[in-house]
Amino acid sequence: MNKQAASEKPYHHGDLHEKILCSACELLEENTVSSLSLRAVAKKVGVSHTAPYRHFKDKESLLAGIAAVGFDRLSAQLADAVAAFPDDPATQLQEAGHRYVQLALECPQCTQLMFGGILPCDDTYPALRASGDAAFDGLKQIIEDGQASGAFKTGDIELLALTAWSAIHGLSLLLVSGNLPEILSSMIDNRALTSAVTTTMLEGLKAHHSDI
Repeated sequence: MNKQAASEKPYHHGDLHEKILCSACELLEENTVSSLSLRAVAKKVGVSHTAPYRHFKDKESLLAGIAAVGFDRLSAQLADAVAAFPDDPATQLQEAGHRYVQLALECPQCTQLMFGGILPCDDTYPALRASGDAAFDGLKQIIEDGQASGAFKTGDIELLALTAWSAIHGLSLLLVSGNLPEILSSMIDNRALTSAVTTTMLEGLKAHHSDI
């Protein structure tokens, strides 16, 4: 065996694609987008520095994969919120808000990657686009179910979903940035604050007698 072969680490173990993504997500939260590299990911996984390139052509494609994982996690949280409160769209939406904020706080670097304009918003990365659309579809389904049950007012579903998303996403970014304590006149824990914001948001979504 030559020295080059001896120094190469094996890469055919398990699902390397998923292992690379998992390790990249962990490294991202430990560092930043700018400092993340395929070489560092390869080292963490325990494979040769060339192995990741068999699955991701460059750093941007790896970042797109990480962002897609983030949207998949968000979709799962929305689905769990729906399952936890069947036939109660208002509570589903409030719980989804809590889970969204919690996910952003647990993975702030990934949140910035998903929404910070770092990656193209077109179809350059179909898997990323599909994951993002799926997350938004989950929110739209809650709104649609709320309209069908008479809990939410009628109106354009996409616009109402975007309004709800914007409110919770804005709160998430304020919390992630650490600037919120300077804005508020009193200290409020994250869950209570999220409840207050989602309650206010729900008041705008609720159907009134004149809407029914």
